[in-house]
Amino acid sequence: MPDRLDDLRAALRRSGVTTAAGLRVALGVSQPTLSRLLAGLQSSLVRFGRTRRARYALARSVRGLPTALPLYRIRPDGRGERAGVLRALEPEGFALAGRPDDFWPLPGEMAEGRFEGLPYFLFDARPQGFLGRALAKRRAPELNVPDDPSRWSDDDIVLVLVLAGEDLPGDLVLGEPAYERLLRRMSQPKVGLADADLAQAYPRLAREALEEGVATSSAGGEFPKFTATRSLPDGPREVIVKFAAEGRWSDLLVAESVAAATLSAHLDRAAPCRIHRFDGRTYLEVERFDRAGAWGRAPACTLAAVDPALLGLGDARWDRAARALADDGFVGDAARDRILERWCFGNLIANSDMHAGNLAFHPVAGRLALTPSYDMLPMRYAPGRGDELPAPAFDPMLPLPGLEHAWRAAASAAVGFWEDCGRHELISAGFRETSRRNAERVAALRERVGR
Repeated sequence: MPDRLDDLRAALRRSGVTTAAGLRVALGVSQPTLSRLLAGLQSSLVRFGRTRRARYALARSVRGLPTALPLYRIRPDGRGERAGVLRALEPEGFALAGRPDDFWPLPGEMAEGRFEGLPYFLFDARPQGFLGRALAKRRAPELNVPDDPSRWSDDDIVLVLVLAGEDLPGDLVLGEPAYERLLRRMSQPKVGLADADLAQAYPRLAREALEEGVATSSAGGEFPKFTATRSLPDGPREVIVKFAAEGRWSDLLVAESVAAATLSAHLDRAAPCRIHRFDGRTYLEVERFDRAGAWGRAPACTLAAVDPALLGLGDARWDRAARALADDGFVGDAARDRILERWCFGNLIANSDMHAGNLAFHPVAGRLALTPSYDMLPMRYAPGRGDELPAPAFDPMLPLPGLEHAWRAAASAAVGFWEDCGRHELISAGFRETSRRNAERVAALRERVGR
């Protein structure tokens, strides 16, 4: 019997997920014998489906971690609960068992708990961007992973989530070690920064971010940033704070705050934000929509993770993704229209950086709903290498067929955006003049299309 169990393990390692019929042929045994052998694998056996359609796989350990990793989620009120058990499979892929009903959409084989790679809602929870690179730089040696998160394998990501993932994006926490560290954090009082604290705290946090970070904003088109807890009149809020020295990057941060206010007033929700100026730097404070109160959290997952898992477009264009998501039933018509309006608005305010990581969703009743808008700003005007200031021609497009209604709504908002930038006292004189010209350009196009 032990030898036959070893044969069964070897067959499952070779074949991956397979049927009982395939295993009987590979081992040359009867169905009753196979059933006894499968029972002998106990917790290392993973089963998908039922009765004659059942398929089997062998669980494996990731870098010495337990084969069964509990997955927790943190509710907006700060309560934690079990959200399933994740297992890595031989020779590749993952299985998720015991998920709650109000979870992320899981079509096809994912409905049975089978994933070809890391589940998409966990892939997006990995450390990434400026903050992720800073974490990787600090922790890579002890975790034995590359210091560049873009080079992490699925196994690397799992290891980081378990050993350093108690405070990552979204509401999910993988593994008991990360969850226990979070519980220890939650047992301590959380003191937020009041307005009077910011003049000292933000410059200090900016210095620390630059010392720990691995890039400046101009090289990769990304603002350096840090996280903080704020004490606001309506309670504690977790924030991400972008910062930049005076100049064009500062103009763009102020423009981002204007875009958020414009979207919230005229088109859609945007993450609330505030501008501060201390010691020659501009700070844009953005409230996190994946956090709630002192310790609560909310789910969030970007199009960058949703597309490969649910759509397979391989295309970061929001307009195409919006239609595909609606056609496949993952979003409703209202969410589709909001995405199209954001896409048109971004084009009309010269946002050349509307990549798939800047559009996010949360799950509602097995479908996707939009999170507030974020990272909406005129990136076409970002400085180049060496801080050279570009002077691109602003030539916004007329609406494509089928986008006329969304374009008209976005155009009216975009005119207001450029006009507000054109008179904002924290924006430089040169960019204010550019903004006034752009307002006239969009207004003229709006008149051509008709209101």
